[in-house]
Amino acid sequence: MRLSLLDRLLTTEVGISFGFGLAFFTALLVMNHVFFLARLAISQGMPFGIALQLFLYKVPYLVAFSAPMGVLLATVLGVGRLTDHHEIAALRVCGMSLYRIAAPVVLLGVVAAAGIVVFGEGVVSVANEQYRSVFNEFMTKAPELQPVENVFFQGPSPDGSALYYARRYDPRTQTLEDVTVIYLRGGQTLRVIQSRAATYQQRGAWGFRDGNVYVIEEGRVVTTRFEEMALNVPRTPQDLTLPPKSVGDMSLRELAHEASAARRGGGDPRSFLSELHNRIAAAASSAVFALIGLPLSLRPHRSGPSIGMGLSILVLFAYYAILIPSQLASEGHVLAPALAAWLPNGIVGALGAGLLAQAAR
Repeated sequence: MRLSLLDRLLTTEVGISFGFGLAFFTALLVMNHVFFLARLAISQGMPFGIALQLFLYKVPYLVAFSAPMGVLLATVLGVGRLTDHHEIAALRVCGMSLYRIAAPVVLLGVVAAAGIVVFGEGVVSVANEQYRSVFNEFMTKAPELQPVENVFFQGPSPDGSALYYARRYDPRTQTLEDVTVIYLRGGQTLRVIQSRAATYQQRGAWGFRDGNVYVIEEGRVVTTRFEEMALNVPRTPQDLTLPPKSVGDMSLRELAHEASAARRGGGDPRSFLSELHNRIAAAASSAVFALIGLPLSLRPHRSGPSIGMGLSILVLFAYYAILIPSQLASEGHVLAPALAAWLPNGIVGALGAGLLAQAAR
């Protein structure tokens, strides 16, 4: 499909400004993360090589986060330049509808939204996983790593599932103290293992020492004493020392899977659904920002970078002034996660459509 002269003009103007807007907002976020890494280097002794790796792995996330804001600034600057040069006025005098002028700009916002989702699921997910891996590896070797009290987790077993509890985990010796393992099938207890200590060996194997095995058969309990016994436990020392993968580090596919698993298990999927809708709504805000940015840039003298940035910041302030309370309402179970995530887009989008309709009269 061949683009018309109008479409090429608007695409070029907005596209050039998008590069500037994306670089501007990404640079602001990058500086904040640089300060975070600098504090780690000073307080934890992080080597420069590891800090550089973390910085590079964080950049894709910051680019994806900045992209909708870049679309907003690009629309204000790009269309504002055409307005200042009276090209928008000339198009309208020639009978071109303002809606026709707005169409390619909003379409660029839609394309940007789709690109953000694809980029997030591909590059950002991989980079986040690498960031987490490098960061966790460094933290597990930190000299001031402290013992973890009251370790509890659940995992699969050949007979069904198992519950694991340890009074304390010492990361220096990679040892669990006062360990209890309960094997279950269909909610019924099959056997219980209690051990004074368990030390990590390799590939998921832990060496249990000085304990008892209690097997429950037909209402009777058979006790067996052991000095040493190797068991496969679905946790490594790194898993025990560091927090589990947060919802913010999960991909959309992982979030949808965890939400479904929570529903099947009778848990609350709200945190997963909230992050899922927030992620998609944040990408979709590119189209909303393009829609509201166009009518705001139709007045003369809106093309200067300072004016454009000022308008963009005002719109972003209004957007987040709606987003933050709606997220708090979702966490308080006042609003559904989907409604809380999409409410800012709906309000700002309706405002943009109203301003565009008023300007088209």
